[in-house]
Amino acid sequence: MITLVDDHFPLLRVAVLPISFIVITTLKQFLAKGKHKRHLPPGPFPLPLLGNILSIDTKQPWLTYAQWGTVYGDLIFARILDQEVVVINSQQVAQALLEKRSRIYADRPYLATLEPFGFSYNMGFAGYSDEWRLSRRIFHQTFRADSALKFRPMQIRRAREMIVSLIDDPQHYHAHFATFSSSVTMSAVYDYETSARDDPLVLLVIHAMDVAIGMMTQERAMILKMFPFLLNLPDWCPGSSIKRDARVSTDLSNEMVNVPFDYVKQHMVGSAFSLLLVDIDYSTLGKADNSISSRSSMVGEHLQRIEEQGEALRPVLEPALKKAATTAFGGE
Repeated sequence: MITLVDDHFPLLRVAVLPISFIVITTLKQFLAKGKHKRHLPPGPFPLPLLGNILSIDTKQPWLTYAQWGTVYGDLIFARILDQEVVVINSQQVAQALLEKRSRIYADRPYLATLEPFGFSYNMGFAGYSDEWRLSRRIFHQTFRADSALKFRPMQIRRAREMIVSLIDDPQHYHAHFATFSSSVTMSAVYDYETSARDDPLVLLVIHAMDVAIGMMTQERAMILKMFPFLLNLPDWCPGSSIKRDARVSTDLSNEMVNVPFDYVKQHMVGSAFSLLLVDIDYSTLGKADNSISSRSSMVGEHLQRIEEQGEALRPVLEPALKKAATTAFGGE
C-alpha cells in the first residue's frame, strides 16, 4: 500500500496545483466583487474565472458591446478572464470622461499585446510617462491651429488633385478620399509626395493597420496576459499561432515606423549635400523646391533641431518623434 501511494503521489501533486489556482482565483474575484460592488456600472453576469469572454464575438467584439448597450446602457462593466473592463457605448459619455476629465483618465491600462505585436509606438495606447508627454508636445506643436496654417497651401493643392481625380474617375470616389487624407498627412508629417493611386507607403500602412486591428483585440490581450508562455511555444505546437501572428504584426509595424522616418533622414542628407554645391537664394525657396522642403514637415523640423542643438538630444527626442509621427500617420 505504501508503494502504491508513493507511485501516485507525483500525480496527486500535479493535480493539486491547478485546483489550488482555481480556488484562489475564485476567492480573489469574489472578494473584489464584494469590495467594488457599489461603484460598478451595470453589465452582464460574469462566469467564475472566465468572466464574460464566452459571450463576446472575438472577431467583431464591438457588435457584442452594441448589443449589451441596448440592455445595460451607455456605460457597461464586464470582466474578461481576470481583467475588469468598462465599455463606453456613447460619444457623449466618451467626451465627458475622456475629454473633459482627461486629467483623471490620461493613463492607459496595460495591454499584453502592445509590445509583442509591435504596437508600442502608438501614443493612443501608451501609458502616462515623460516620453508620452514629449510625444504629445511634438504632436501639438505641429498640429495646433496657428502652426497648422503653414500646411494650408499644400492642403489646397491636394484638394484640387482630388477633385480632378473625382472628375476623371467618379466610380472610385472612396479611393480618392482616402488618397487625399493620406497625402495630406504624409506631406505634413514626412513631406512625402504620395502617388495618386496604390502608393507603396500608403499600402504598407493600410496593411499594417489592418493586420494589427484584426489581431490586437482586447480579448486576445487578456488571453496573453493570463498565459504569456504562448509567446514561447515552438511553431509546431498547438496554440503557437498567437506567436506567429505577433511576429508578422511586429515586422509590419517596424516597417511602418522606420521606412518613412528613414526617408526624411535620407532626403535631408541629400538636401544638405546639394546646398554645399549650389549657391541658393533662400528667399525664393518654397514647398515646390524639394531641396529643403522636408524641414517644413514634423519630422524634418525636429531632426533639424537635433542637428542644431547637438546629438545629445537624439536618444530622447528621436524615439518620441517616431511615436508622434507614426501615430499621426497611422491614425489618419
